[in-house]
Amino acid sequence: MCCTMTPENVKVKLIEVFKEIQSDSGYEGQPITETTCPINDLAWLDSYLWPVAITMLATELNVNIPNDKNIFLSEDCTRRLTINESADVVCEIVSKEEKRR
Repeated sequence: MCCTMTPENVKVKLIEVFKEIQSDSGYEGQPITETTCPINDLAWLDSYLWPVAITMLATELNVNIPNDKNIFLSEDCTRRLTINESADVVCEIVSKEEKRR
């Protein structure tokens, strides 16, 4: 894994992305932290904005997150993840991609 790609770095960027979308959408004021579960806690986040957030995060981190990967859901899609957990998922994706190279 890249030396700058840590779950902590991903969390910071993901929170920044959510705050930017929140501000652009006119929903300022709702706190967003590492323990926020985006799908449960961010009422404005819908299935149209998930891909936008994922794309923005991938761009910010300069990594590839596959289009079919929802980093806000568990692998089996039965559990909604917190920002902490989503950051771990992103790091796993990046790590697997780097091992393939």
